[in-house]
Formats: sequence, C-alpha cells, structure tokens
Amino acid sequence: MIVTDSVFSMDGDLAPIGRLSALAAQHRALLLLDDAHDVFEDLEEPHPGCTVVRVGTLSKTLGSLGGFVTGSRPLVHLLVNTARSGIFTTAPTPAQCAAALTAIELVEGSEGERLRSRLRGYVDTLAPGHPTAILPVLLGEEHRALEVANELRARGMLVPAIRPPTVPPGSSRLRITLSALHSREQIQALAAALTDLQLTPGLAEMRSTMGHAAVVAAQTDPARQDSR
Repeated sequence: MIVTDSVFSMDGDLAPIGRLSALAAQHRALLLLDDAHDVFEDLEEPHPGCTVVRVGTLSKTLGSLGGFVTGSRPLVHLLVNTARSGIFTTAPTPAQCAAALTAIELVEGSEGERLRSRLRGYVDTLAPGHPTAILPVLLGEEHRALEVANELRARGMLVPAIRPPTVPPGSSRLRITLSALHSREQIQALAAALTDLQLTPGLAEMRSTMGHAAVVAAQTDPARQDSR
C-alpha cells in the first residue's frame, strides 16, 4: 500500500500522483490518497492500472462534519463491516448530512466555479501560480515565526506560526490559509503587511531560501507530523 496526501498541509504542494500510481500499478499495490486539503481539483489523474482509494473530510472545504472513503464496492463493504473507526463511532446527524449534501451541490455547480475562481485570484495575488490555498512562509527558527505571527496579529490578521514537531527543526513557518469568503480588502491588507515585513509566501520562496534539496528533505522527513 502507498499512502499519501494529495495536497500536503504544511507546504501546500501536490503529491506526484502520476508517478506514485504508476509505481503502485507496477507492484500491484493499493494507492490511498487523502484529499482533505484539495480545493482546486487540479490533481494528476492516477495511472489507469492502479487501484485507488480516496479518503477525505467534510469539515474543511465543505464546512460540515465527518468524512468519507471512496473505493471499489468490495472494499467499501469490507470497511463497513470491519473498520473499528466506522463501527465504534456515532453516525452524523441529519443536520450535518444536509449541510454536507448542500455544500457538495454548491461545489459542483456554478457557484462552486465562481468561488474557486475567486479563491484562485486571491492565491495569485499573494503567490502567483502556487497550486493550492495553503501558502507557507518559511522563517526557519521558532522565535522568528512567533515574532512575525504576533506582528500580523497586532495588525488584525490571524496567521499561525507552525513549529516543531509539526514541521522539522529549522523549518518553522507561517501557514497562510486562504478562503473564498475572505474579502479582497483583507487579501490586499495581508499582501501589504507581508511586503512591509519583506516576506514572500509560496514554495518558490521556500526553495530560494532553503535550496530545493532541503525543501525535499523537509517534505520527506519521517518525523514530519502533518496533522492539520
């Protein structure tokens, strides 16, 4: 089994689904993708010979509670009857289900297209071409990340400082998470604040600061705990 996020929660980068699924197909392995942080649906298509299972949440993009697993009918049947996390839990309430179903209808319709386009514009304002709505600002040491986060908070902006053990030592950063419900004025204010502090969000800035090899090492560190 190969298990990966499709969108990584601390760097906002994308998994190489094409290569991973080809490897899984070659070795007859199951590819499990966690889609919790996917918003723009710009992911690579898996290799056609690969068996894929997707898991995700209803509590982030969709704004409800609970989660889901998609896969073949035999696999889903197996999980329904044997998965402890499913058997020994409480079913979602009718209100939660209704909220999730309504959100899915919005996401799949013209309103969803409008909101994604708006969010894409916000991302490009801060980090042109960045693939997701999670924008890292690498600062290195913990005290520096906390210092900048406190400065932004004083300006009315909540941008959390992410520190070890969530990320490897020496890679503390700000984690900017954008929403389509932010206003254009809020995005412009954040952009101005980052300019004042001489900070540039996004992976390109991380690579120019750390070097590409160091970024790759941080992304593949087995001690990394991307729990958000």
